[in-house]
Amino acid sequence: MRDLLILASASPRRKALLKECNILFKAVNHGFDESSCIIKNPVLLAEKLAFGKAESVADNKKYFTHYVLGVDTIVVIKNKVLGKPSNPDDAEYFLKMLSGRKHKVITGISVINRSKNISITRHDTSFVYFDNIDVDFMKYYLDNKLWVGYAGGYAIQESIFNLIVKKIKCSYSNIVGLPVNMLYKTLQDVNFRNNIW
Repeated sequence: MRDLLILASASPRRKALLKECNILFKAVNHGFDESSCIIKNPVLLAEKLAFGKAESVADNKKYFTHYVLGVDTIVVIKNKVLGKPSNPDDAEYFLKMLSGRKHKVITGISVINRSKNISITRHDTSFVYFDNIDVDFMKYYLDNKLWVGYAGGYAIQESIFNLIVKKIKCSYSNIVGLPVNMLYKTLQDVNFRNNIW
């Protein structure tokens, strides 16, 4: 019998990664208020956000017997968390901060199954090195709204960012929004059974 993973997210990037890994899942919107989580430590913040999302869905009786996955990805530079820009000025400020520097991308994942008394939360960290960003790239980036909806104001999977990403260390999928290697190991640890094992 195959288990169904419940993804507590509407993120198209996370859905795509799970599909590429051939993991049977259903995506539902979480009910967690992310603004209620005020934690300065970036690792603890990512983990708390992931747990909150998973918990909000796992507490629904409809999903009592399912494995629920909560995920949250944050961008961090010099211990400052960069959220999603709310306007072009924010986006320009973020990209100028990242220009020519190394930053961290931290993703928290949380898997909960209430019927089996399972609750496990972990995080993965990747490092991204940006080249110096010139005026032309910045203008194109802002004019085409490439910052909308992304933590830190950028999406590494967008081909244009190949122009400025000099190097990455550790998991690429983590930077996209879901560390699939860590997820695979975590699901194995909790005896999740699906298409691929």
